Amino acid sequence: MLHMRVWPTIGAFLISTWACAQVLVSVTDSASRAPVAYAHVSWVKAGTTSSQVAVCGPEGTVILPITEAQVHDGVVVQVRSIGYERKTDTLYVLKPIVFELRQALLQLQEAVVTGQYRPSTAEKAVHRMRVIDAKRIERLAAENLGDVLRQELNINLSQDNILGTSMSMQGLGGENVKVLVDGVPMIGRQNGNLDLAQMDLSGIERIEVVEGPLSVSYGTNALAGTINLITRKRSRASSTLNLNAYAEHLGRLNLAATAGKRFGKNDLLLTVGRNFFGGWDPRQGSDFYDFSEHIADTSRFQQWKPREQYFGRLGYRWTMNGSWTLGYKGEVMQDRITNRGTPRAPYGESAFDEQYLTERLDNALFAEGSWGKGRRLNALVAHNRYKRMRNTWLRDLTTLDEQLIATTGMQDTSRFGLTNTRIVFSNASDSSAIGYELGTDLNHETGSGDRIGDGSGETIGDYAVFASMEWKPTPQLVLRPGARYAYNTRYGAPLIPSFNLRWQLDSAITVRASYAQGFRAPSLKELYFLFVDVNHNIVGNTDLEAERSNNLNLGLNYRKALRNSVFTAEVSGFYNMIDNLITLAQIDATQYSYVNIGEYRTAGGSVGIGWDNGHWLLNVGAATTGRYDALGESSAQAWLYTPEARASVTREWRQRGWSASLFAKYQGELGNYVYMSETEIGRNVLEPYVMADVNLSKQLWRKRLRVSIGCKNITDVTNVGSSVPGGGVHGGDGGAVPLAIGRIYFLRLDLDLKKSE
Repeated sequence: MLHMRVWPTIGAFLISTWACAQVLVSVTDSASRAPVAYAHVSWVKAGTTSSQVAVCGPEGTVILPITEAQVHDGVVVQVRSIGYERKTDTLYVLKPIVFELRQALLQLQEAVVTGQYRPSTAEKAVHRMRVIDAKRIERLAAENLGDVLRQELNINLSQDNILGTSMSMQGLGGENVKVLVDGVPMIGRQNGNLDLAQMDLSGIERIEVVEGPLSVSYGTNALAGTINLITRKRSRASSTLNLNAYAEHLGRLNLAATAGKRFGKNDLLLTVGRNFFGGWDPRQGSDFYDFSEHIADTSRFQQWKPREQYFGRLGYRWTMNGSWTLGYKGEVMQDRITNRGTPRAPYGESAFDEQYLTERLDNALFAEGSWGKGRRLNALVAHNRYKRMRNTWLRDLTTLDEQLIATTGMQDTSRFGLTNTRIVFSNASDSSAIGYELGTDLNHETGSGDRIGDGSGETIGDYAVFASMEWKPTPQLVLRPGARYAYNTRYGAPLIPSFNLRWQLDSAITVRASYAQGFRAPSLKELYFLFVDVNHNIVGNTDLEAERSNNLNLGLNYRKALRNSVFTAEVSGFYNMIDNLITLAQIDATQYSYVNIGEYRTAGGSVGIGWDNGHWLLNVGAATTGRYDALGESSAQAWLYTPEARASVTREWRQRGWSASLFAKYQGELGNYVYMSETEIGRNVLEPYVMADVNLSKQLWRKRLRVSIGCKNITDVTNVGSSVPGGGVHGGDGGAVPLAIGRIYFLRLDLDLKKSE
């Protein structure tokens, strides 16, 4: 009787097992063997048309409910993922299968490197990171770094027609934002800020933006965030040539070319270009640029100054045994801004003309290698030189003769140099619960010129060692404590700690948190700068104290792979506390100097959602930033808040080669406090505005040629109202701040040729 009951049970078990048979599918990168997250897997029984789709998780695996009966005649399985070539195979047995995907030539998977132990995806990075890839740069029709960042939340841009485009992040000025090119710090800050318009994007593969502190890894200036421009390292074929031309109806014409050659284990890339802007003044009464010269009449003065840039970049890379690479990168840039003055009263026969000439020369040697069990070494040695010359002439408008003015302050040349040596060793394998990183970061900066100290030259050194450790108590949780110690030749630098956390709550939700201290020694310009002329009166301050800071960041990311699309959402917040913040302040009726203003805080957060199905790409977000300083305690409103909102939509018709994009950002009222007298504090308010761009592109000639047309600044923003008393540092109209040139129409042509052997 027992066997009468056992056999039916065994039979039912076998039937259940047969009906619920499964196949484990793993998807990996064919080059790195790393899992490909969120790949789409579709399968269909041979000879039928009814298919099913499943999506891999973050570890690149998925289980398909395929039965023995289905595989008897074969089941066709196809795997696809953005940035990879599709792969198809047919199953005849029920057993695990691994698909190794090759990266597509034109859509490489974005691997981030800034602040990471090894190249990884942004989703797996410990830090909160945004990647602005080449595709987004194309959709924005961006020509320089300022064009890209203008549409980002928690980033605010400002404009000076002589000093260029500057930025703030998380409510902190550009002096607290580290800007790198392939990990090498950029120099040449004017008024504490780098000119983003000098950073051309030709040959740039992607831009990595880390919000929050990386002060342990990159030291001074890396409190509010770090921006790393990654240049293209490899040719996409044995020989490549990319030509692009960009024109605006208000007098801008940019031309650039990038040529690449791969031979054996060597890659050589060369980029050259010229950017030209003829200048613009809204009073000229025309909707188009007037190409005729106005050397001697009253229209010679232009609010937006004529500008011309030449640039070149040479990159060489040698791969040895597949695991080591050696490389060199050299960059040169010349930027010329011309400021033609108005004819002088009473007869208009002469005028003062100024020229600002900037020259950059950057050199860097790179070495990168890995050997077994997650061990990696990255090293670089870089030497950057920056020179800015200012010349002033008295021009005779009747003969067009010119004469250099010998008056003090009318001629000036400032030179800065930075030598940077950085060596980082990391040991962190995927299977190990503990990893670590050890590094050294040596910086020696020099400055000389009539306006730097006594003119004989000044130096400052910052020599640091840093270390961090990654501990994975569970596969979902990563804890990274770290510390940096630096010897500064002018200021006593403290030990700087940091702590980062990444917690994968499930396949869709990731929590990131970070805490870091910061230390920023005053720059050579803040200590020794002297700039006095008819429009400027700025003096350095050798009594400045170093800034010390604390930063907290918290973010929650949601990424859900749906049947045919991906939905993302994000919520984040930050809090910064800075002691002895250095800022440029008005210390009397006409003079400005760098001063410590005591305690300064910023706080804020952002929310955003996105949806992408390969044809439609939608993003919506909002943010707010609050600012507080000790001066505000005497005001009714100690905290000043600035709201922001942005939205973008892209529609792609891939088979037909069409693409259309719309970007818009609302920048709310930006308020701050300004010193008016010993007993009075005034408020500086910049009115809200909206910047919007639209771009339509079409691929032609078998996708070799892309034609883009569009409109930037659709809302026609020019000068934004402000309550700045007296017009600020540069004088002029205190009731308006120049922000943009106005509505512009553009045409861009990209020709991409390649030859494979």
